[in-house]
Amino acid sequence: MPFKERRKKYLQKRKSRNQARYSWTDFFADLFFYVPELIVLPFRLLWWALRGLVRLIDWT
Repeated sequence: MPFKERRKKYLQKRKSRNQARYSWTDFFADLFFYVPELIVLPFRLLWWALRGLVRLIDWT
């Protein structure tokens, strides 16, 4: 087999193997981890802001 054909076949295999695709598994993993964080984050921010405000008032 000539060099050009081997090189072409090698590049085709490499391209198909390293092709980055976003699968359904990735989607559900993101959904599982990020949606609860987006729901909890505002409450956590409010808690830390309120706590900091109370500490600031208590300090003076």
